[in-house]
Amino acid sequence: MAELIRERPRRVAVLSKKPLTTHRYDRWLSEFRTTLFAEDTPASRTLLSGEHQYSTWHLFPDWKRNRAVDQAVAAEHAEQPFDRIIALSECDLVRAAELRDYLDIPGQSLASATAFRNKSVMKSLAGRAGLRIPEHRLVDSIATLMDFADNHPDGVVVKPVDGSGSVGVVVLHGRTEIEAWAHSRALSSDDPADYLVEEWVATPMLSVDGLMRAGRVQAVMVGAYTRTCLHSLVELEPHGILLLDADDPRAASARDYLDRLLRALPAPEETMSFHCELFDHPRHGPILCEIACRTGGGNVNLIAREALGIDLDQACCLGQASIDVPVERTMPESGRCYGDIVVPRSPRSLPVGLRCDLPGVIRFHRKDRPGRAAKVSDYVIDALLADDDHVGVRRVYDSVIEWLDEHMLPESANGRC
Repeated sequence: MAELIRERPRRVAVLSKKPLTTHRYDRWLSEFRTTLFAEDTPASRTLLSGEHQYSTWHLFPDWKRNRAVDQAVAAEHAEQPFDRIIALSECDLVRAAELRDYLDIPGQSLASATAFRNKSVMKSLAGRAGLRIPEHRLVDSIATLMDFADNHPDGVVVKPVDGSGSVGVVVLHGRTEIEAWAHSRALSSDDPADYLVEEWVATPMLSVDGLMRAGRVQAVMVGAYTRTCLHSLVELEPHGILLLDADDPRAASARDYLDRLLRALPAPEETMSFHCELFDHPRHGPILCEIACRTGGGNVNLIAREALGIDLDQACCLGQASIDVPVERTMPESGRCYGDIVVPRSPRSLPVGLRCDLPGVIRFHRKDRPGRAAKVSDYVIDALLADDDHVGVRRVYDSVIEWLDEHMLPESANGRC
């Protein structure tokens, strides 16, 4: 990475829900004085009890809801000011922006973080710019939801305005299902607009991932989902992202949509990663599902390392610390294609010790945790795939699915229940 000459070492605060074993902020930011604010986990304690380069560190339970994190950052800043605040998890982007605003620290603004987090705000801005978006409304009352559904007999999707991982997302058909959903959610009457309802768009999905800076794309790769994240979570079946070939017209359309979308949103000035999901409509072309100002889940970062030569999380971390990140490849090169597969936690598992060594599987990782996935990122198997082109990667993916169907057994059959 580019070296910066500084009159004094800069001080940065890192907000992290990410595993500290895989996200070595202390090494990435070795030229800074880094204060870590992280989720309190056994793994975090183990790492921090050994060798690390953090100046100081603080651990917090119940990370996402614990506002003591904000108080601790403000208290540390009062003693010795931070120059930058860094956050990589989606749940921390607005929190970090609020702290920057309150403490007068440069970086992504609250307006920018909100536009990339709040689905109602992002789609309204995209729609005003002339981009195709699903018809949608904020759920300010059950009457609004009922009226919207009456005008969309094919079904509607209800989702939290700031959700992630397909948590809380549901497809509803008709008033009976809507009434049951509303009853189960116990919606608040004084602050009901926590959900967005939009028309159900039954099309394949594209994943657009990479780096951006000041509203411009620095590096980008486009892949096709083999199954939507929602379907994968509901059905507890595998899904993956398979990169498209460089000359695939879907990739060109997705890149063009992304360019226009970033111009429509208040994008951050510094280098940050993004994960955009688009409906691939056969007649209308790309339609916005959502865009987030963070690295995509699953093996997206591993795919980016291979296809773009970039660690998106590391680049996003350095970008927020005001370090310019050099980009060697703006798009994947022809002749080599990558993809992944993730298997959600379910009542099925692989026999102990069994590994997948099929051709084209360049990484296979498993975690034995019985139960059922509560969010799309709750998976027990993930693999990185490679071949010469999209068709070849699809063949590898299909072979892994066949292998999983053959070897995965109910937990009781593996002696776990």
